Amino acid sequence: MADFSLALTTAPEAADLAVLKAGMRRYEVSRLPGLPDETADMPAAVFARDAGGAVIGGVRGNVYWNGLEVDLLWVDEAHRRQGIARGLMGRLEQFARGHGAVVAYLRTVDARPFYERIGYAVYGVLEDRPIGTVLYHMKKRLDGG
Repeated sequence: MADFSLALTTAPEAADLAVLKAGMRRYEVSRLPGLPDETADMPAAVFARDAGGAVIGGVRGNVYWNGLEVDLLWVDEAHRRQGIARGLMGRLEQFARGHGAVVAYLRTVDARPFYERIGYAVYGVLEDRPIGTVLYHMKKRLDGG
């Protein structure tokens, strides 16, 4: 058996994290030659503003590996149910399609019905994350497939 030790930390060193990242990258490329590295990732955001220019909503995501990962969608409570969230998502998906994304995916605890209305489907469920809730993993084809 190999001689090694295990050390848990809540403040990992940047150099140690760099070793992990480089090792994972080598592994990914060995399995999927030609896979773009993270420098090809394209963060993107769309903002909704009121007449005075204040942000009243927005969506943030990252386009990489032919996909769109949506990690944040918010609309100010006073401006909900006016089509803003639908517009934000549509604009981000359009941008992602234009940059090669064929699938979009996200996670939500409480907005499942909204995402289903705009074409997303559940592909995974994680209970008790956080306790007493259900975390839905959802996806949508952007290429009509």
